Amino acid sequence: MAEFLNSAQRANLASQLLDLHDTFGRDIVVYKEAQKVIISTDPNYNHLYNSGGATTPSVKNVPVRKVFKARIKYDNDRTLENFGEADAQVKVSRVDSRSLVRIKLKVEDFEYIKDSKRIEFDGRMFHIASDPRAHGLFDVVQFYTLFLRPIDQ
Repeated sequence: MAEFLNSAQRANLASQLLDLHDTFGRDIVVYKEAQKVIISTDPNYNHLYNSGGATTPSVKNVPVRKVFKARIKYDNDRTLENFGEADAQVKVSRVDSRSLVRIKLKVEDFEYIKDSKRIEFDGRMFHIASDPRAHGLFDVVQFYTLFLRPIDQ
């Protein structure tokens, strides 16, 4: 069976999708579990057994964060809220438009983000509220989609 696109054309289309992502992607900040750094003023103090010197240890939490590019889509389109034939409109109950945000990420970015604690963009904090969905052309996964829910609701 003859193929419509050869392998070079497929690779070209896939690279154009990556260019599209780089063009329209916006910065998001991903926070992971904070790294705990133990600060002690006495070099003889043993943190494991809490002995051997002055007990003046302090723990400092250092945030672990990284910036990625993602395509962000808010659920603002309310044109699909009413369905039905003429004069028989049926209103479908939908989730509040401020409650879910969809982001698309590159595969390598998703590998870092999938176990994150918080994601920040547009001055708001979000957490992951869905399972990932893979996307790509020609059986090659290039992107993942995640739905996020705001933390400050």
